[in-house]
Amino acid sequence: MNRTHLLLTIGALLAIGTGCTSKITGKEGNFQFAYAADDDPLDFNKPIAVGGRLDLRVTQVGTLKPVTLTDASTDEPGILSVVGTAGPVVTVQGESDGEAELSVEGETLDGELLGDRVDLQVATPETLALSHTCQPQQDVAAYLTGQEVRVPYELGLANGRAVIGYGVYPVDVSGTAAVLDPTGSDQVWMLFDTAGTGEVGLASQLDAETLTMRVVAAADIDGVAEPVAFVLEDIDVGDTNAFYVLPKAGADTICQANVAKTVVADTPDICSIRDRQAPPDSGGLAWEYGWFDITGVAEGTCRYTVTYPDGADGAGVSASFEFPIQP
Repeated sequence: MNRTHLLLTIGALLAIGTGCTSKITGKEGNFQFAYAADDDPLDFNKPIAVGGRLDLRVTQVGTLKPVTLTDASTDEPGILSVVGTAGPVVTVQGESDGEAELSVEGETLDGELLGDRVDLQVATPETLALSHTCQPQQDVAAYLTGQEVRVPYELGLANGRAVIGYGVYPVDVSGTAAVLDPTGSDQVWMLFDTAGTGEVGLASQLDAETLTMRVVAAADIDGVAEPVAFVLEDIDVGDTNAFYVLPKAGADTICQANVAKTVVADTPDICSIRDRQAPPDSGGLAWEYGWFDITGVAEGTCRYTVTYPDGADGAGVSASFEFPIQP
């Protein structure tokens, strides 16, 4: 079976779960406060979820060197409390809707004792968005049994503003083939452990959002999804570019499929192929395991075959693909 590639732009790939940083200078101009942010990184004061925690990294303005925190408190502990500090990181927790001022003191690398303050908001989340890493626009995707898998999620307000923090996972899980692991989950992903097979439904406790996970065995693999090329244009001779490919079970792509596969060049005079890890800028696709490189050897059509040996009850499943190599 010959198919052309789905060619994604880097921008589209990075939109799937890429981490950035929100940062702001404190009121006294001594420290910079920052946290990992996947939503609206330019908006520092996104509300922290009631019941959620946020880790803020504190650095000295100018040098951006980490500060060793010696004290941290808020002026409204009933709205925002301090869980603790560790080196340059202060962890806060949302307690109730409102706004509070966080005050910190710390020692710089030069031994200077300084302090600073920053306002933080807290809000009760009103919406929950769920998606699949490999099929972000689809309601249904498959996963392999016996694995840890990640489901991207976003909390928000009804007006569309993001709500941040980890530790709040307002979702009901139906079915027994996947179990939520709250200790392994974080601000970006809900972590699930899969066991057995069957359909698992995720339903938001906040709104009408739903998502379906179909948990299957490796023996259920019966197809190969169209590979994704992590390039903006065709491959030139001498260039090496990353691709990833995933197996299918019926109509569903199997996300995060950590399963044996081979990718073999059928035209070694045109291209060479080797397995690889996910590129560092691959965003949420870093959790997909089917990455490989194609290197252009000569101008022509690169043809290759992807095989999942455990598929079709152990008989193996293969599909052939092609990609142009330019001079």
